[in-house]
Amino acid sequence: MNKRILSIISAIVLLLLIVVLALPYYLGVKAQQSLEEQRVLLAKNAFLTVENHKYQRGWFTSTETMQIRFKPSFFATIQQQLPDNMRTVLQEPITVVNHVRHGLFAGSFRPVRAYVDTEFKFTPQAQQILARFFGQEPPLKLNNTINLSGGGEIHMVIPKFNYEELSGIKINWQGLETTMDYVKGFDRYNSHTNSPELNVILATKGKISYQDLKLNSHTENGHASISLGNSDLQIKNLMFEWNDTEDTRIRLDQLINLVTDLQIGAFINPIGSSIPAKITVEELHFNTQTSEQDEWINSNGKFGFAKLHYGSDDYGPLEIDVSAEHLDAVSLAVLKNKITQLSAQKLDNEQLREAIVTAVRNEGLGLFTKNPQFKLNSFKLQMPQGLVDVHGYLTFKDLVAADLQQLSLMLDKTESEMDFAIPQALLENLAVSQARSLFTVDQGADGAEALEDIDQTIRLMIDSVVKSMQSKGFIVVENGVIKTHLKLDKGKLYLNGKAFALEAENDDSDVLEASAEIMPASTTHP
Repeated sequence: MNKRILSIISAIVLLLLIVVLALPYYLGVKAQQSLEEQRVLLAKNAFLTVENHKYQRGWFTSTETMQIRFKPSFFATIQQQLPDNMRTVLQEPITVVNHVRHGLFAGSFRPVRAYVDTEFKFTPQAQQILARFFGQEPPLKLNNTINLSGGGEIHMVIPKFNYEELSGIKINWQGLETTMDYVKGFDRYNSHTNSPELNVILATKGKISYQDLKLNSHTENGHASISLGNSDLQIKNLMFEWNDTEDTRIRLDQLINLVTDLQIGAFINPIGSSIPAKITVEELHFNTQTSEQDEWINSNGKFGFAKLHYGSDDYGPLEIDVSAEHLDAVSLAVLKNKITQLSAQKLDNEQLREAIVTAVRNEGLGLFTKNPQFKLNSFKLQMPQGLVDVHGYLTFKDLVAADLQQLSLMLDKTESEMDFAIPQALLENLAVSQARSLFTVDQGADGAEALEDIDQTIRLMIDSVVKSMQSKGFIVVENGVIKTHLKLDKGKLYLNGKAFALEAENDDSDVLEASAEIMPASTTHP
């Protein structure tokens, strides 16, 4: 009996030993499959290329080595404005070494497939530059816990540093930390990013800073390769200050191009005018939500801030809530890919605008011919002249390709209703500003007096137009605020329910450019 029990125990021990020895090898195979999925996704991105790859699998540990490089088109439109040091780091190849430990308890007491520590090796030129900021500490720390299911968690840290040059450049960076939870194949993932503070002094040029940046997002793949989900960006304080506003190296449009892959800055600041000497934004927030219903995409975005100090003017609070509904998913995906390709090319703003117009005409046609609806749920901005309050919708009904060639045909199939409340003082200031750009006067006392005469004339003209429209019932004026209800139906325009003559030129380029300005902001999910 004792021998029988001993034999059973020996068999169990032998079986456990086989399992203990075989399991790490099996989990090593599964870990390699998971890392291969991640490498394929990495190779598909728009700004990185994987130049070579090697995987050495062992029984308990494995090593994956690959060389990556930013594509030449990366920051193509602004790379000449980047500091030489940053441009050098971006142009050099980076060797990524994944040290993989596979086994049930590779990373902790929690059962996993593997635990991966990632080491980044830079070229001597790049490492010399990075050492000025981070010293001997790695500039990027990354580890990846791969669960038994194939999903896992990625944790990334960029450490803080305090950098200073004799030239007067100072950078105080309090670091950045990101955690990403993902399912097998990265079909769905959540990310959480925090960065406490950044303060940059650009010698005599100016300052840039932000405090308490937080970004949370949920992303999942849709049926038409459109990323679905939601995102929430919050920044407690954001500040730009330039001492030389006549020679601002990075303008507003370039700043937007820097942080988006669609380069919509070409439409926001087409003439590249310089930003004010100082901009401060308090309590900035940006939220997006994108969903899929059958073959349609619905998207909603909310943007706002508590206060904007724009030069000498104060604005805020701002609340913007916009939606794009019933968008053709296939056309949206094709157009998004096309515009992403365009953004990677070295195009100036005018070339980019023309290329997007062409893309809207071809790849994006289905977005206009399948009854989309655009809603401005809310636009409220407190300005020095008063509160601007606008809301309404615009939709296209049964458009065909030929309608986009003539504005009159397009308007016949456009429906829109909008409610406006705009301070008259704001309209006067806008008109005065526009008029001043058309005149050149001396800078002396006579010049100042001439400008004052121009300003007064413009204000009287605006007031005359407002009184005329008020007397005809097109608008209502209450406490200096102009209010009206706009309705566009079958090519006819109504203000406060009264027909208003609408004259429009059949300009093909105007129609397409207007369409292109709508599309870039709604073709990506952050």
